[in-house]
Amino acid sequence: MVCKSCSYKFFFDPQKDKLTSSTSLHDSRFKAIINHASANGTYHFTPDQLFSSARHFGRESKVGCIIVAVVLLAAAVIGFAADIIVLLLFSLLIGFVISVTGIIHFFRGPQPKRKSWDRFVKYWEDEVEPIPQLIKSPALGNPPPDWKESDIYDYGVSGIILCDREETVDWLVLNQFHSQTNTLILTAAGYPEYLRGVAENILENKPDLPVHLLHDPGTSAKSLITQNTLPVPDFTDLGLDEATMAGLTVLRKRFGKKQLGSLPLDVIPYRTFSAALTHCLANGVLLGSILGANAMDSDTDISFG
Repeated sequence: MVCKSCSYKFFFDPQKDKLTSSTSLHDSRFKAIINHASANGTYHFTPDQLFSSARHFGRESKVGCIIVAVVLLAAAVIGFAADIIVLLLFSLLIGFVISVTGIIHFFRGPQPKRKSWDRFVKYWEDEVEPIPQLIKSPALGNPPPDWKESDIYDYGVSGIILCDREETVDWLVLNQFHSQTNTLILTAAGYPEYLRGVAENILENKPDLPVHLLHDPGTSAKSLITQNTLPVPDFTDLGLDEATMAGLTVLRKRFGKKQLGSLPLDVIPYRTFSAALTHCLANGVLLGSILGANAMDSDTDISFG
């Protein structure tokens, strides 16, 4: 498709490409989803976050359905009261068709499917351009240019965060969470490799340094401790449990009940997640209790004081 006025070549065809069965996907909407995931270019984001934003745009308003239902009900009442058989039958027929369509739509699922969405993302990156700030893990396999081990001490290390996934490390480090909170962030298995020796040296000099475990609901703290190779005598588990994830309003609006407990941490908007995690590290409280108490109604919830 090509715009006749400006000759812009559209990649997506709204007639064929669907975000949901009733929501078209076009170039502008795809770019809006990217902007939503990155908070308008502010943050790096993971594929999970991008999909979460796609689910946000795939939500379908119930207002239109309510309006149609009220109009049909009013028409049926008027037809019955005025003994207008044609109006009554017409209202019942349209109501029946809409009900059947709604039932089919319900069982097909109203939200974007992950495989379909990943296919859209791949097509876009292959045919149009790479998505700016989309993290492709592992993104920290090599140290940054001109990196020196002494650089890690420029901001001082007040704690270590051990994650279960490389994606979580990339997500936090590329958004500068480590420098903002004076923490060293790596996986329990030792990714990125160039920081493992740094962590060992720090712990040898500061054996009582706080070490926090950060993991998805589907990963146990015990499994991280088993993977860990650092000389750490004690841990603080910051990971969220399934009940907490299921209680976050912004996620309940996007995902079904069966999906909520198995979602990874990075479907949570970064602005909210980083604010909550910062509060936990500064005040010695658990991440689950902070997010659970807040319930997180929107993407911009950052008040945890």
